[in-house]
Amino acid sequence: MNMDIVDTSEDRTFIIQDELVAVKVLKFEQKLNDFIRDDHRDIVIDLMHITKIDSMSIAAIIRIKNKLSDEGRNLKLINPNEGVMRVLELAGLESYLLG
Repeated sequence: MNMDIVDTSEDRTFIIQDELVAVKVLKFEQKLNDFIRDDHRDIVIDLMHITKIDSMSIAAIIRIKNKLSDEGRNLKLINPNEGVMRVLELAGLESYLLG
C-alpha cells in the first residue's frame, strides 16, 4: 500500500495513495495499531487520493477510532473525495467519522 506520512507534535497524518480495500486493509490496520501502541499522538487519515474504499476498510477505521477514543485520543479523517464521501453517506457514517 502506498502511503505517505506527515508528522507534527500533535498527530501523525497517513496520506493513502491507493485503494483501501479488503485485500490491503489488514496491513493498513496493523500499521495504525503499531502506531497507537508505540506513540501518544492522534491520527489523521487523508482520504483525498483513495481511489476505492470498501466496508471492511470502513470497519477497520471504526475499530481504530474506538481504540484511540478509549485512550482519550482522536482519529480525524480529512479530504474525502466524492467517491469516498458517497460511500460514507450511504453507510450513514459521515458525521461519525468526519465530525
